[in-house]
Amino acid sequence: MPHRNLIYSICIKYTYNREDIEDNYIEALANFFKYMDSYNPERPVKTWIYAVTKRLIADLNNRNRNRLPADENVDIREVSSSLLDETEPSGNRMGMDNYREFYNDAILWALDRLKPIYREAFLLQQAGYKIGEIMEITYRNGTLRTLNIETVKSRLFLAKAQLRKLLTEDGEKRVD
Repeated sequence: MPHRNLIYSICIKYTYNREDIEDNYIEALANFFKYMDSYNPERPVKTWIYAVTKRLIADLNNRNRNRLPADENVDIREVSSSLLDETEPSGNRMGMDNYREFYNDAILWALDRLKPIYREAFLLQQAGYKIGEIMEITYRNGTLRTLNIETVKSRLFLAKAQLRKLLTEDGEKRVD
């Protein structure tokens, strides 16, 4: 790769913990091979490298910030008992079972008018899932026949388009 030094300098610039620079650099290189198809040759390669690396480093910094310090003596059983069950939404986190608590009546009215497959994808995205995760969840739920990310993107697009027709920018019913 002719731009390894650029990637390394971005890692140095944006990595919070200096001990993580080498790990982040290796992750960044692997990330480029993984997402090489997303590069548009009509655009400058350095701009793409900068954006992709900076975004990855931000994600890695967030992940690394949440880990426990290695030199601290911590009882793992104590920590694991305080963790939330991943399958249950917490009281302040939206999930498929409690989304009605987070929206006003007009938005709920509009959501009820969406086809269930569009509503499911939209609500999963609103709950913070990435498109790949939405694809996996909907496939497991049986609402997606094949693991096709384009289908999920289409469902999200159609859900948002329908919501735009039904609601104003303020989340109120559109009066036509």
